[in-house]
Amino acid sequence: MKNLLRGHMQNAYVTHDLDKAMEIISDRFGVQKFDRFDPEMTVLTADGPRPMVNRVASYWAGGLNIEIIQPVSGAIDHYVTMLPEDKTDAVPRFHHISLRRDDEAEMRRDIAELGFPLAFEGPLSIKSEIPSLIFVYLDARPSLGHYVELTWKSPEAWKYVGWPEGRPNL
Repeated sequence: MKNLLRGHMQNAYVTHDLDKAMEIISDRFGVQKFDRFDPEMTVLTADGPRPMVNRVASYWAGGLNIEIIQPVSGAIDHYVTMLPEDKTDAVPRFHHISLRRDDEAEMRRDIAELGFPLAFEGPLSIKSEIPSLIFVYLDARPSLGHYVELTWKSPEAWKYVGWPEGRPNL
């Protein structure tokens, strides 16, 4: 069996308050610069296409991307279930790892082989002008305790997100 967890390139967290979470990370770990964006998109869920709006910050910690997501509206249940009930608690909670794939067909085969339920796939449409990408969130909680995202991006999209030059895709 091949290693289906290969290509680990991101750890992602969810929070009730992105600004406070960024402050926590900055103060505690010395992160000075976050890339910020507020994606508004349509994603494919088990119930069909649904809108999704999030606030997102990310940064590169060496060769690992760290993403912090504040769910805002739409198809966000899979994020909200990982958050504490106390909405004033802004501490980021671990949500998923992301696995890079450079071949979409290979990514689809790996998704089928993993056999985890689909949380959502996107973007079917997005308001931002970004290069081509596809991300698929799978519910791996019964096996790993968190979600797994598989990501295919065009070379332009990897450059757009700041893929560290020379970092191999292991």
